[in-house]
Amino acid sequence: MQCVKAMKTAFISTASLWNSPRSALTRMQADLAKANKEIATGRFADVGLELGYRTGQGISLRQERAELDAVIDGNGTVSLRLNVTKTALNNIRSAAETYLNSLLSLPPLERGAETVRDSAALNLKALTAELNKSSGGQYLFAGTNTQQKPVSDYVSGSPAKAAVDGAFLSAFGVTQSDPAVFAISASDMKAFLESPAFNDLFDGPGWSDWSSAADRNIESKISTTETIETSTNANEEAMRKLAKAYTIASDLGIAAMRTETQQVIVDKVMKILGEATNDLVKIQARLGDAETKVKNANDRMDLQRKIIDQHIGQLEEVDPAEAKTRVDALTTQIQMSYSLTAQLRQLSLLSYLR
Repeated sequence: MQCVKAMKTAFISTASLWNSPRSALTRMQADLAKANKEIATGRFADVGLELGYRTGQGISLRQERAELDAVIDGNGTVSLRLNVTKTALNNIRSAAETYLNSLLSLPPLERGAETVRDSAALNLKALTAELNKSSGGQYLFAGTNTQQKPVSDYVSGSPAKAAVDGAFLSAFGVTQSDPAVFAISASDMKAFLESPAFNDLFDGPGWSDWSSAADRNIESKISTTETIETSTNANEEAMRKLAKAYTIASDLGIAAMRTETQQVIVDKVMKILGEATNDLVKIQARLGDAETKVKNANDRMDLQRKIIDQHIGQLEEVDPAEAKTRVDALTTQIQMSYSLTAQLRQLSLLSYLR
């Protein structure tokens, strides 16, 4: 007896034909968007999906890159502060050297004691202005106390002026503007200028009448492993010496004194100015060294960034040519899908019955 297998008939609906290209079209559109994004960014659209367990390595590299960027950006501010500070120090040293040279060029009588006094007063005001300079909202010579104006103006009624007036009156029994200062001998003036009562106004606790700067300078992180001092302050010995020299010349009544007493004052001022200019050079050298260290640190970090970028590229970058090929292929497939869908929509039962 022969067995005959029954034949089954499969039915395909028009709706099924229409929906078949749609499902593929959604996937291709997503793939096309992904490929276009990779062309635009140059890296995988989904880095985590592509790298898998190596994703952590990429994150670590990017964090390291971000840290280097932050330090280099901070070094820009550091370099600006150092540059402005260097300019201010140049101005201070130039004024001191010019005044010192003027004192060396002529004896007191030929020079004019009034000129010595007036020039010193102008230099003291200029010194105060330079020490009160700011950059980026921070006072350059304030040490770590960057929000506080470091030096008070030496004017009538100020604590510094009152302290000098008090020391002079206590020593000589007259004020600096009294004509009786003519009676002050050279030896008495020398003793006064070397006395603790006067010098402590500049070298000791009395300097607080002049300055509210912090003794500690700003420390900046110039690389991931290096921190250095990148500022100076108004409490440096050079600044105190300059203030002392200009005060001696401008506010101890030199214009009304006898010649030999004037000479004692001028000799003292020249000695202090010589020491102060040498101290300024040392400060400038220290800040110059800091500038060099910042530049060298930036150079090293730039090289590190390039190396990190290469590693990140090896992990995350896509092949532009391959991505472009995928875009072209997907675009072609999508166009074909649209065309096929349009053709399927034109199918009807009447077409089969003809």
